[in-house]
This record gives sequence, structure tokens and C-alpha cells, in this order.
Amino acid sequence: MPEATLRRNGSSEMASTSQLNGVGGDHATTKTHTANGHATNGCTSSNHASNGHCRAASDTSSVEWEDFEVHIGWGTMRGKIRGSGPELVLGVHGWLDNANTFDLLCHHLPENTRFLSLDLPGHGRSDHFSPGFIYDPRGYMAAIKKTMTAIGWQRFTYLGHSMGAVVGIMYTSVFPEDVKAFISIDIIKPWSLDPERQPGALKKYMLQYFDNEDKASKQPLVYEEEELVKKTMEGSQSLDERGARILLQRGARRAKDGSGLVLTRDLRVKTFFIGFISMDEWLEMAKAITCPLLIVRAKDGHAYEPEEKYKVMLKAFSQSCHHFQYHEVEGKHHVHLTNAGGVADLITPFLHKLKE
Repeated sequence: MPEATLRRNGSSEMASTSQLNGVGGDHATTKTHTANGHATNGCTSSNHASNGHCRAASDTSSVEWEDFEVHIGWGTMRGKIRGSGPELVLGVHGWLDNANTFDLLCHHLPENTRFLSLDLPGHGRSDHFSPGFIYDPRGYMAAIKKTMTAIGWQRFTYLGHSMGAVVGIMYTSVFPEDVKAFISIDIIKPWSLDPERQPGALKKYMLQYFDNEDKASKQPLVYEEEELVKKTMEGSQSLDERGARILLQRGARRAKDGSGLVLTRDLRVKTFFIGFISMDEWLEMAKAITCPLLIVRAKDGHAYEPEEKYKVMLKAFSQSCHHFQYHEVEGKHHVHLTNAGGVADLITPFLHKLKE
């Protein structure tokens, strides 16, 4: 079984499965990803990590993290891990985001939690898929499964935001034996294209993918820090400045010549292969979920489908799961970064309920 590497003060220590499960071994206390200063300082030279990654300052200084990585065959999955367990929680970020997405929410998790926040392939610091391999939710699901198998996590709570929750619906329905509970932040279901639209849409997506594949082979664009913060906020339509800076801590690094910042993600991930699973297929996946399920929807979040389809999907979720909750909370799509307390007020009692 592959061993996961936890990094302490720039060195590496090999972690046993028991350490990752939070049931034994020493837990590193260094603040590998703790930011310095205040949120307005950003990715200044004083906040520049030794590995070249941007360390834009935020208010997450009390969080203690260890770097995490594990080889899964085609490449290496990376992320960050904190807490001692024994309760295991896997955090999976949304499209174009990274493992820092839960930096504010993790403050509110129960103290008995071992929390692993992963970078999906092509995002953050995880390896990029090999040339010719298409990024889509099935590939992400497979990478997560191989990661969980490699570190020996057999029963865990899956916490997903946006695309991470889309993958979570698939993962929880396909591998129900792995998931103790599932929490979805601002996803009920993604869009489903009507059958007659599939050929044209797939052609559009493939051509876009080829274009991004070509761009990914060239030198990356270099941005000034404030320009990239603004671009991140505008692109998301739901991040505030603090949230954008938190994500850029992990999602950007200094250019080799020191001239500015470059994004770490694979340009190919910008082609969003969502929409090619039918409504009927999503409904069957929803019905296959039997574990406790919490859906937290942002009141001003993204609307992917008409409300009628959401109602049908919610009914399907509630059909088989042992304990189903649906709540709405004030905020936009990145509500866990802009209203972490409001989201935590729903997640924390749900997690406590699992122990009863």
C-alpha cells in the first residue's frame, strides 16, 4: 500500500495508515500553511513561501496544517490535513478552486475530527492528468477513490463544494461502503442537457478542450498580484477579496523570474465536462445514496436547473437516505468562504447527530 507523506518544516516524514486515520502516531504541530500578516497584505515578498507558492495573508493563522501527498499510480495527489480524529472528514473543493477552500469552515468542525482537504487533479498542487486524458467528474471520482484506498480511509464523511459536491453525489452512490455521511454545499444537481443538444454541445466542449490543451503547452500568463485577486473575484462572481486571497495562497505561485504570479492549475480543467449525464441518471444516483445527507444551498447561489427539477432531485435524495436535511443559508456560491459561520451552524449539529 502506498504511504502518504506529511511534511514538517520543509522535511518529509512517512505517515503510517494509523497516523492518517488519527488513531496513533505523532501529529505535527507546525503551521505549514499558516498565513502571516493581515488580509490586505496579500502575496508580498514577506509572505512568499519557500516553495514558490503564493502565501497571501488571511485570518486563518490559528489553523495548524500538515502538507499531504500520496502517489496513486498515474501521479501524486496533494492536499493538507489537520486534527487528530477519530472522526474522518474528506473535503473536496469546487471547479478551479483548491484545498484552501475550507480554511475558514474548518475552524468550526468538531475537535475530534481528522480533516483532509484535497486538491483535485489539475488543481492546486496535485499533479496534472497526463496529456490526452480528459478532465471530468468520473476521472476526479477515480482519483479520490484511489487516494482513499491508498491511505486506508474506509468510512468517512464526504464534504464537497460545487463541483466537489457533484463528484460527491457520484462517489457516494458508486462507493456507498466508503461514505459515512455526505454534505453538499450549494449543489443539488448540475445541469443535464436534453438529448438533442448532446452532439453539438459535446463538439463544442471537445474543441474548447483542444484549445486549452494547446494553451497549456505554452508559457503561462504572468499576473500582478492585485490583478489576479481582482480576476479571481470577477471570475467567480461569488468570492470576496478575503476568499480570493485564501484560494490564491495555494492556487498561484511566483513566476520563475520573480516577475509576478502564475496559476498552478492545469488550463485543461477550464473545459467543464458537465451536462452529459441525464436527469434520469442523476435521479438514480440520488436514490442510491443511503447514508445521512445534508444539502446546504446558498440563497443567492448559482442556479443550474429550473426549480422544478431541483424539487424532483431533492425528493429522490430523501427516498433512501437514513437521515436527510436540506437548508438554505444567506450568501452566494462561495458561501462557505463568505459566510462560514452560517454554514457551520448547519454542518456542526449534523456531524454531532451522526454520533447519536
